[in-house]
Amino acid sequence: MTSSRTTTKKVAARRGGSKAKESARVNARDCVSDRIKKVILERISDGTYLPGQRLIELQIAREFETSQAPIREAFCALEAIRVVETEPFKGTRVRSVSSEEINECLEIRGVLEQLAAEKIGEKLKDKLGQLKALAQETIVAARDGDVKKYARANVEFHATIVEATENPTLIMVWHSLAPEVRMFASVYANAGNLPQCADEHMEIVEAFAEGDNRYAGKLLKKHTEKVHDNFERFKDAGEGQARFN
Repeated sequence: MTSSRTTTKKVAARRGGSKAKESARVNARDCVSDRIKKVILERISDGTYLPGQRLIELQIAREFETSQAPIREAFCALEAIRVVETEPFKGTRVRSVSSEEINECLEIRGVLEQLAAEKIGEKLKDKLGQLKALAQETIVAARDGDVKKYARANVEFHATIVEATENPTLIMVWHSLAPEVRMFASVYANAGNLPQCADEHMEIVEAFAEGDNRYAGKLLKKHTEKVHDNFERFKDAGEGQARFN
């Protein structure tokens, strides 16, 4: 009887060990997939990967020294936020972003970020230094005319506010807009107004620092509306036709 119990315990222990190892493998693959997804997003944003360009699983897997499984997972995540598209027998390509889509995302972002500011409470207090540093980065990048640097700091600035809410649904919806890609496009269209946009970031930080979250929310929405209006003028002038469909 004792021997039977001992054998059962050993089998259970082996199974538990196998499950733990499998779980560790899955978590490691998820980390690789997330990293690859982030890199691909950055490359699409900065124009390394162009609209319509095919993304080849095997090439990317070799570059990251991994199997094709995390590449496929990254592609699936990117397809879910409409950054890439996959067709049978044609593979995965970078999806073109239309000007109408950018406008729609700007409108939704403004509402989401205003809501984030109003719901954030005291949760941003410990991150005000980081937020101010990011705002300062956008000011420097705008002064230097560095659109790529501005775009990266801009995404981080807005993401810091949204993620500080610790509201999983709000964060998920905001990230589903693929801000890395669509915000870069709107920044490109606002290249002539970057100093003003950067100054508005600092005004938003000051409102949060004073504890006036509602006013910060209004500033965020107004900021996004200005970007939207500037993008409309850019599009109407025909300057964006080579970049946006």
